[in-house]
Amino acid sequence: MPSHVLGTAGHIDHGKSALVKALTGTDPDRLPEEQERGVTIELGFAQLTLPSGNTMGVVDVPGHERFIRQMVAGATGIDVVLLVVAADDGVMPQTREHLAIIDLLGIPKGVVAVTKSDLADADWMAMVRDDIERLLRGTSIEGAPIVAVSARTGVGLDELRTAIDAVAGEAAPRHAELPMRLPVDRVFTIAGAGTVVTGTMWSGTVRRDDPVEILPSGRSGRVRGVQVHSQPVDSATAGMRVAINVAGLDKDEIARGDVLAAPGSLTVTDRFDALFTYLPGNDQPFESGVRVHVHHGTREVLGRVLLMDGAEQLAPGERAFAQVRLEEPLAPRYDDRFIVRSYSPVYTIGGGTVLDALPPRRTNLRPNERELLEALSVRDLSGAATGLLASRGIPMTSAEVAIALGLPRAGVADDLNKASLERIKVGTDTYFVTEEGLDRLLSGTVRELLAFHEAHPLATGTTAGAVRDKVDRRVPQRVFDAVLEIAANRGLVRMTAGEVRHPQAAAAALAEEDAALTTLTPILESQGLATGTVAELATEAGVDIGVARKALTKLVSAGQVVRLGPEMHFSASAVDAARERIVGYLGEHGTMLAKDARDVLGTSRKYVVPLLEYFDARGVTKREGDVRTLRAR
Repeated sequence: MPSHVLGTAGHIDHGKSALVKALTGTDPDRLPEEQERGVTIELGFAQLTLPSGNTMGVVDVPGHERFIRQMVAGATGIDVVLLVVAADDGVMPQTREHLAIIDLLGIPKGVVAVTKSDLADADWMAMVRDDIERLLRGTSIEGAPIVAVSARTGVGLDELRTAIDAVAGEAAPRHAELPMRLPVDRVFTIAGAGTVVTGTMWSGTVRRDDPVEILPSGRSGRVRGVQVHSQPVDSATAGMRVAINVAGLDKDEIARGDVLAAPGSLTVTDRFDALFTYLPGNDQPFESGVRVHVHHGTREVLGRVLLMDGAEQLAPGERAFAQVRLEEPLAPRYDDRFIVRSYSPVYTIGGGTVLDALPPRRTNLRPNERELLEALSVRDLSGAATGLLASRGIPMTSAEVAIALGLPRAGVADDLNKASLERIKVGTDTYFVTEEGLDRLLSGTVRELLAFHEAHPLATGTTAGAVRDKVDRRVPQRVFDAVLEIAANRGLVRMTAGEVRHPQAAAAALAEEDAALTTLTPILESQGLATGTVAELATEAGVDIGVARKALTKLVSAGQVVRLGPEMHFSASAVDAARERIVGYLGEHGTMLAKDARDVLGTSRKYVVPLLEYFDARGVTKREGDVRTLRAR
């Protein structure tokens, strides 16, 4: 089966679709409008058999400037470009723009077909060839073979197939070892089968019954079947043009631009750090923060490119680190390529490489953040895992680091386990963090607690969630709870009854609370089963109502008080005595009504009903209608 994809590029009317038809026997212009107008509007597809016997999927793209969006969607999945230049026209504007996109996408292999060669003499052909060679200099396909062909007469087609075969043999394989990822370029419905998506497999392998996730929506589905060029297959791997029948999703729940991926393998983001290149052909400097069109995979969204460290402009031909902020989410991975087009009028101005797919929202880089971006930009991945942790400064699992870097999890886990890192166990997961990152979280916790106590001198403490929100919202709450446990073990914080406090603060508030505990206990004992509201208890104890509530919560946690509602508290001994009376009555009479319980307990219905419901919930009694009996043991 084909494991590489050939994609066309070039100016409108230069004969791309006619050449694909001559090479493959398949007309890629499938729409009636395309047939009538003779203009490619949507992506077209075919399969090319090469002299070696190998095959390639073929993606034919529109050449008109109005359809650059479709062109980029098709070009992002190709391994070899077939740049088409008509002999009678030579190099034209869309030739240049398409080549710039190919270069920005980093497509390293290509062949140039000079079409309509039967319409030009030898001298003109030599001049066109010279123009093409100059055009290719400094691009990703510099030195690509140039073949003169005629789709009408068939001259040069065999030479072109041979050239494509040779270049395809040099193309690097796709990332089969990474999780499955497929940018969607078409969605349709087949009667009896349901929803079908097509695209080029960017990475991994897909098989029947595999679970899949649609991003950025997060919807889930299952692979019902896989085809490669209309042939059913057991599996398809990276580099193949595939059609996937997706069960569990309707056609309107998937759109071109979505990504079909292995569940949990990608992170949706509204920003990413990148190495951004501003094309040399631009006549104005690039202004940081201007609104642009961002193309990634088969998706286009609006966004802004913000240059790092306060840079305001970028000269044509320059490159720089930048953070790309998006108005709609994407699901990028490290080393992905993207294209940037101006907001209005719309034309290609640059592009670049995704470095950090889920960075903090900032443009001023700390030293370790710059070191990480510099290492990623030259593909120095030896310390990328630990570098990412140092840059993030928060605990992360090996799976999270692997997703952020777009690397296989096994290798990332191995690197993290070998490194000198702090480890935090949270349930069955292990989180890694640098010593500096953990110290930052701990010192931030101490700092925020001191600030809290200064602002609230009468408070005994605050919640763990409130502290986390002040220290670092990026840390999941359950992970921050584990960080608080570390802080408590080191004597940096105290945690009691769901509250966090600084060990040297809140002395006066704690003393007042302790006094309330001492006072409220005998009051509740004396009230028995006719207890007052919290406000009444606070007044009788001579304490603030807020202090009374905290004291009651601690007494409930200690098992000394039973709470049957926000305003109803009984001493545990009074509830135990009530239980014994209820059990005794039922043991003698067998059944009990609420009025019987009122007489037995000697209190009002206001307290009797909550007590009976409490005993029901505890398995002491069983209610059937208005009658209660002892629950069988």
